[in-house]
Formats: sequence, structure tokens, C-alpha cells
Amino acid sequence: MRVTEKHEKPSITLDHRTIRLTVRPGSSTEKRGDTIHAWHRSLLHQVVPDMIHAWEPKLGVSVSRYFLQRMKTKWGVCNPSSRSIRLNTELVKKPKDLLEYVIVHEMMHLIEPRHSERFFDLMNRHYPKWPEARRELNELPLGAEKWGVLNRKFADL
Repeated sequence: MRVTEKHEKPSITLDHRTIRLTVRPGSSTEKRGDTIHAWHRSLLHQVVPDMIHAWEPKLGVSVSRYFLQRMKTKWGVCNPSSRSIRLNTELVKKPKDLLEYVIVHEMMHLIEPRHSERFFDLMNRHYPKWPEARRELNELPLGAEKWGVLNRKFADL
């Protein structure tokens, strides 16, 4: 990651293998972290709707809304009564198939709200590779490092 200070709107660009964070001079580590979080959210907004729309007819459900937020203890949450799902923004840092697994898992709660035998039977039928995805996801860290730690790591770049 390269951090550049300029008198312009904060932004992030990708250049081959380098993430370039442009911030205003003197911006705080919190502001830099907010800029990266907004970028992560925008990346997820580019892929989540298509994944949801692809799975709705397969599962015979309809998601009314989805939300993206930082979560400390979960990858996703479903509210069956409002037909909404909430996804952890940390999923942007995980392989795309693991994001898909979380989306399908949460959408499955629209059919079966609890982690019952029926829920897992449905998961086996519709997403048979879910045990491997779950295992892989649970081996990865849930939360991100604090931006201050990341900022110190990249300060010399």
C-alpha cells in the first residue's frame, strides 16, 4: 500500500499489485481507515446484488434488502421477518466463494430460521460444498487489524 497526501478528495486506486490511498495532508489514521472501509463497501456493493439475484430463484426466496457493516463476531445475519440480510464488510478480504457461502447461508435462513437438521439438509442440497467453505472461513480471522497497526506497517512504503 502506498499513501499519498494531496489536497483532493480521498480515494483509492489499484495499480497492478499496489493499493494507492490518497488522503488530504494531515489526515488522521481514523479518516484513512474510514476511506478504506468505504472502498471495501463499494467493492462488495459491486458483487453482492448479483450473487443474491442468482440465488433467489434457486432457493425460491426473495431478499428485500441487504446491509453491509463491520461485525466483530459474525460473518452474516438474517432477519427472516424483514427478509433482509446483513454481511460483514470483512468478507471483502476473503475469497469470492466464501462470500457466496455466507450469502447462501443467510438466505437459507429465509426458508429455515434456525440451524436445524432441515437447515443443514437444505444447505447440503443447494450448496453441497458448504462444510469446506465454512471450515475455510472459520480458519481465517474474523476482524481486521486496527488501521493504526496497518498504517504503521505501511508508513515506510
